[in-house]
Amino acid sequence: MKAVAAAVPNIPREDWTAHPRFRTQALLLGSHANFRRVSRYLVDQAAREEFVGLHSLFDRWIAAMRSHEAYEERKLYPYLEYRWQVSLEEARTGHGELHARADEVAEAFRSLARPADPTDSTDSSTDNPVLRALQAHDRTLDDHLNVEEEAVIPLLLALDPQEFDRYYRSPLSMLIPADRRAL
Repeated sequence: MKAVAAAVPNIPREDWTAHPRFRTQALLLGSHANFRRVSRYLVDQAAREEFVGLHSLFDRWIAAMRSHEAYEERKLYPYLEYRWQVSLEEARTGHGELHARADEVAEAFRSLARPADPTDSTDSSTDNPVLRALQAHDRTLDDHLNVEEEAVIPLLLALDPQEFDRYYRSPLSMLIPADRRAL
């Protein structure tokens, strides 16, 4: 397949569900909806200070998101960038920001396990570092998913069914010539 010099499609979000190929994007959008749902659950549990099992759930959830990100960065983004001659660097940057927020959440969970410092004069009775970190992660996640969806979904919807099927079923090495793939 050759890179196609075509106008980048602009399909507003409010028109996505009426698009004839919207159903082909259910997996991506469903994954994003689930990421948002789990994130809000984590925030709600931390707000209630119900921490039992929360760190483990967070770790498993992050592993699932990292797998999703790997697919996006190794196949989806390179293909769409090649196909539509666009940059999805902002979405990649969002992944990096999410990693930084996840590190902050992990540190906040570790802080729960540390004994209180008797020399610390600050009132920590109302401090909930896990909640603050999860809220920051949730905001970053929502911002990232919005950016990603606005950039990616119109490009995917604009692919004709045969091209989308070829993309879906083929490895990147069959979709983009080796000399055009980023290393």
